[in-house]
Amino acid sequence: MAVVASLLLAGCAHDPDIRAGRDNTFGMTSKSPPEYLNCVKAELPDTATTYVMQNQDALELFVASTDPNKAEGLVKVQGAAGRQQFSAYQRDAWYDKGRLLDAALMCSRV
Repeated sequence: MAVVASLLLAGCAHDPDIRAGRDNTFGMTSKSPPEYLNCVKAELPDTATTYVMQNQDALELFVASTDPNKAEGLVKVQGAAGRQQFSAYQRDAWYDKGRLLDAALMCSRV
C-alpha cells in the first residue's frame, strides 16, 4: 500500500522548475547578452514562442512560458562585458535531440 501511495505522489510531482532538470549546459561567451540570445533564438523553430526578460543582472530567454515550472526551455546570460556566463536548460531535450542546448553552445562560439 505504501509503495502505491509513493508512486501516486511521485506522479503528481510533474513540471518541476526547469532549472532542476538534468538537461542543461553551461559556458562562457564573449557576445553581449542581447546578441547571444538573438543567436540562440534564431536557431529555434519559427513556431517557438519565446520571451526575453531582464531579471536582476541577467537576461533570460524563455521558451513557451515565462514560468520556470512550465517553460520548455530557458537560456540565461549574465556577466561583465566580454566575459558573459550562460546557462541553458531544456525540458524533454530527447524530443528534439537537445536543439536549444545545441544552439546555446553553438552561439557561444560563433
